[in-house]
Amino acid sequence: MADPVPFSDAWLAALDEAACAHDALRDMATLVTLSLEYRVADGPTWHITLGDGEARVRPGPAVEPDVTFSTDRATATGLMTGSIDPLDAVITGDLSIGGDPRPLVEHHNLLATLGDVFAGVRAATESGT
Repeated sequence: MADPVPFSDAWLAALDEAACAHDALRDMATLVTLSLEYRVADGPTWHITLGDGEARVRPGPAVEPDVTFSTDRATATGLMTGSIDPLDAVITGDLSIGGDPRPLVEHHNLLATLGDVFAGVRAATESGT
């Protein structure tokens, strides 16, 4: 199977598969309920939901996201590959955060775990670009 193209349906499906299969993330999702929505202005919208022992990545907008992230495709790609620091993107206005950002601080460890969970998809995506 070919490596997923960034922001494609196959890429989102690979993220969902990684989230569903990660035991530690599912364990965290028994303690935390959180919904994060990602919007790429010239690309897709998708969301990550955690709760009831389940971690999922789904295409489209979340019903009631706790936090939203909005950017353009170039910035989203840079964030994905690590060539753009998220804080720098916020400071320069290239990444907008909506909703209540307090869960980002409260669940910092969980967000770091998401990065680890998606590392394999990120590596496959980078090797295919």
